[in-house]
Amino acid sequence: MSRRPTHTVIGAGIALSLLGWGAGRVGEITLDTLRPNAQAAHKTALPSLSVHLSIEVRP
Repeated sequence: MSRRPTHTVIGAGIALSLLGWGAGRVGEITLDTLRPNAQAAHKTALPSLSVHLSIEVRP
């Protein structure tokens, strides 16, 4: 891969990661706002989910 597409792919991965993180935070804040009394139950009831994006670039 030439240099320009590599930077594009890396930038797209970072942007996608930040977009997913932001969507998760907005969802969490929305749930906390809509159900303020169930915040503790919400924190313990939902399983933790983690997504890892890995990009390997070789010359």
